[in-house]
Amino acid sequence: MLMLRKKTIAWMIHCYTASGAVVGMLALIAAAREEVRLAFLLLLLAGFIDATDGMFARKFRVSEILPKFSGAYMDNAVDVLTYIFVPIFIMAWMDLLPSVYWIAVPTFAAMYAYGQVDMKTDDHYFLGFPSYWNVVALYMWWLKPAPVAAVLLVAVPALLTFIPTRYLYPSRNTFLWRTTWALGFVWSALCLYLLYQAEPDRTLVLISAFYPLYYKLASFYLEYRIRVGRRPAGA
Repeated sequence: MLMLRKKTIAWMIHCYTASGAVVGMLALIAAAREEVRLAFLLLLLAGFIDATDGMFARKFRVSEILPKFSGAYMDNAVDVLTYIFVPIFIMAWMDLLPSVYWIAVPTFAAMYAYGQVDMKTDDHYFLGFPSYWNVVALYMWWLKPAPVAAVLLVAVPALLTFIPTRYLYPSRNTFLWRTTWALGFVWSALCLYLLYQAEPDRTLVLISAFYPLYYKLASFYLEYRIRVGRRPAGA
C-alpha cells in the first residue's frame, strides 16, 4: 500500500511536468491567433512549472520509484517547446526580426545547446547560454527594437550558447540562490503586471530588465570564481 501511494505521487509529479507541454501548446495557439500577451502569460506559467517540478521530483525520489520512466527526458521535451519553439515562432509571426530567416540563428543555437551531453554540468550548472529564448522574445515584443538591435538580441545569446561558461541553475545549485529566487519572484510579479497592461510603460519594461542583467552578471561571476579556483558559496 505504501509503494502504491509512492507510485501515485510519482506519476502525479510526472503529470505536473507534462502539464507544461499543454500550457506550451496553448501558448502556441494563442500566439498564432496574435493573442501575444496571453501567449507570454502562459509561457510564464510554463516557466513556473519548470522551476518547481524538479524540486518535487527530488523530494519524493521519483526516479527511484519509477526507474523506467525519465522525467528528465520529458522535461527536456517540454523545455524545447516552451523555451525555444514557441518564443521563436512569436519572433517570426510578429515580425520582430528583419527577416524570417533570422530564426535560424536562435534555432541552431538551441539545437546545439540541447545536443550537448554536458548541457548541464555534473555540479548542476548550465553550460553555455541556457536557451532562455522566451525572455529574449518577451523583451523584443515589448521594445520592438530597430532591425540592427533585433539581430543583436538574437545573435549575442546565440554566440554565448557556443561558449562553455557556466550559468546559474536556480532550482539545483546554492550559489546566490536566495538572491536569485528573491529577485526572480520580483521579476515574475513585474512581468505579470506588465503583461496585463495593453500598453505597458516602456520605462517600467526597461527597469524589469534588471533580472536578466543580474542573471548574466551573477553567472559570469560564478564562472570567474571557478576559473580562479574559488569554490562557489551560497548567499
